[in-house]
Amino acid sequence: MQKKFLIICLFGLLHFLAIHSKTYADHSNTVVATIATGVNPGGIAITPNSRTAYIANVNNYDIINEHTVSVIDLKTNLVEKTIRHPSFNEVYTITLNKQSTKAYATNSNSSTVSIINTKTNLVSGVIQGFDGPSGMVINHDKNIGYVNNYGGPDGVGSGNGNTVSIVDLNINAIVGTILVDQAPVALAISPDNKFVYVINYVDGNPGNGTLNIIQTDINQVIGTIKGFFGPFAIAITPNGKYAYITNFGSNNFDPIGTTVSVVNLKKHEIKTTISLALQPSGVAISKNGRLAYVTNYNTLYRHKNFTELTPGEGTVEIIDIASNTIIAPTIVVGNSPARITISHNGKFAYVSNFSANTVDVIALPNKARKK
Repeated sequence: MQKKFLIICLFGLLHFLAIHSKTYADHSNTVVATIATGVNPGGIAITPNSRTAYIANVNNYDIINEHTVSVIDLKTNLVEKTIRHPSFNEVYTITLNKQSTKAYATNSNSSTVSIINTKTNLVSGVIQGFDGPSGMVINHDKNIGYVNNYGGPDGVGSGNGNTVSIVDLNINAIVGTILVDQAPVALAISPDNKFVYVINYVDGNPGNGTLNIIQTDINQVIGTIKGFFGPFAIAITPNGKYAYITNFGSNNFDPIGTTVSVVNLKKHEIKTTISLALQPSGVAISKNGRLAYVTNYNTLYRHKNFTELTPGEGTVEIIDIASNTIIAPTIVVGNSPARITISHNGKFAYVSNFSANTVDVIALPNKARKK
């Protein structure tokens, strides 16, 4: 009888371990790794094979020799190399070309974009003539880049820019300029490369932010949508029908933003507004277009005179795109999560925690992956 009891207990233990090991192996929408990067990580670019990530380390503190780009091996989740170059100056975003042979780093505190040879992970060239560049997209059909000029110290000053530069990436030179609204903060390109969408901070007051729509065959603004509040990031659904735009709020956090705007890109209008936590910042759409992942920056000033910036607990919220409602769980990440990017295979999301100097890796459920 005692032997039988022990066998039953052993079987129960094995069954328990089997269930829980499977649960662990299949665990999704949770942080499975944290990667130490450089100072103030921002934009993230991932190669099409989902093996390597390039992290723009903004270095907002201007620490000497810390204007860098981190190269991460996504198999080990370790920094493979730290790239340094004299042209780097508050590197804000990284954009890969179609072949992933080049990575373009926007130097937001200067007038340049640096070109990284991804085979050697060395800077191979510098494109001049921007004004506080803070984002870039590429029309891969024509090998043309679009860079938003937020404004920088060498030009009109931070937040005073109002242009997007057109860059011929065959000759690495600016070949045109498009006028947009004040303080273009980020941009995205439609899946068919026919439109570039530019979000503009303007003066940061509620409802004053805008979205300019550029038609790429004529390189002109063909429409403007109003009604955003300190827009920070934009993501386009895979079918090209909708844009999800985070409303971060005022730069001095008085007031703060707590919403995401869903834009119908066919009708050129805001379809709905979704309430989230404090300061929605980064946004990424799952590869099958079912879910939107939004980071909440949640970093506020301790005193009314805007001193002692204090980060709270960073989170990621999930939006069901079919219903445009928030679904469980809320994912806890590092302090001041600024950006989020999903790997091309749809298995993981990567969150850059600006004040924590880390990148969190989130395992995604099967329903978020490519079909």
